[in-house]
Amino acid sequence: MQKEESSMKRMLNLTLVTFFLVALSMTAWAAVQGEADLEWQMLDLVNQERAKAGVAPLQMDSKLVEIARLKSQDMIDKNYFAHTSPTYGDPFQMMRSFGVTYTTAGENLAGNPSLTGAHTSLMNSPGHRANILNPDFTHIGIGVVKGGKYGMMITQLFTKPTGTTTPAERPSSPQPEQPKEQPKPEEPKQPEESKQPEKPKKPAEPKETNKNIEVYFKNKKVLFPDIKPFIKNDRVLIPIRFLSEDMGYEVEWDSKEQKVSIQNGAKKIALRINNRIVQVDNYSLQADSAPILYNNRTMVPLRLVLETFNSNVTWVPSLQQVHIQ
Repeated sequence: MQKEESSMKRMLNLTLVTFFLVALSMTAWAAVQGEADLEWQMLDLVNQERAKAGVAPLQMDSKLVEIARLKSQDMIDKNYFAHTSPTYGDPFQMMRSFGVTYTTAGENLAGNPSLTGAHTSLMNSPGHRANILNPDFTHIGIGVVKGGKYGMMITQLFTKPTGTTTPAERPSSPQPEQPKEQPKPEEPKQPEESKQPEKPKKPAEPKETNKNIEVYFKNKKVLFPDIKPFIKNDRVLIPIRFLSEDMGYEVEWDSKEQKVSIQNGAKKIALRINNRIVQVDNYSLQADSAPILYNNRTMVPLRLVLETFNSNVTWVPSLQQVHIQ
């Protein structure tokens, strides 16, 4: 009788814990209240740009909206601005964890007190603009949450879904955005999560400034005996030798296809010379810079590769230094 009672208690405790976790998950999902009127205003701006480019409009998807709001709130709560969340992982991991399936996907991020200012900043960034105008995308979720150091955080999630979608409903009486101070710059980069994502972005490296760029890995300076890192299109490019010898990645070069494959553990990415489409495991993304051949050496975008493998990359413009952890 004691054994049976003990077993029943353990089952009850397990049930209670399971219920608590489910309830907690549902609470986290429902807790974020976005600015629905502003989200739809931004969709109108996005679809206006697509119409100018002769591209079909995007449809607002309710699940993507909820995920985008969670990401915006997470950036405010955790005080960061990046495609990879300490809570949810990269945008592709986050979407998959919430049951979103797709053939291609991407993410844009902006921090700005003004909706129109944020949109202008995104359109002025080649990588973000590419996501907005990508004809492969058919659905979008926009999460606008007020707060944080920029005044407002904005996440745009783009997909070409393979599963069922749920159209979001436009608010019946959207309120115009109130005038705000001049827009603050939204973070430039990567990588943006993709078929035209920037995996989504961190502060951009300075333009065409190639003076003595130094790279530090775990606080140790990396030596480049032949070809040194340099900046092209606002991105630091490094020789692939660094990835294999210093980072310990497995690197393969296919001269026929002009393709470099890089693997670290279970994750693998493939890049082609002068091509911004990047294959990451079983999905594709479009980066804002491409690998190039320079003096018979393959140079790849440092931040794109390292952040794909979850390394932390910091650019110090005043010192022309890259720090990797």
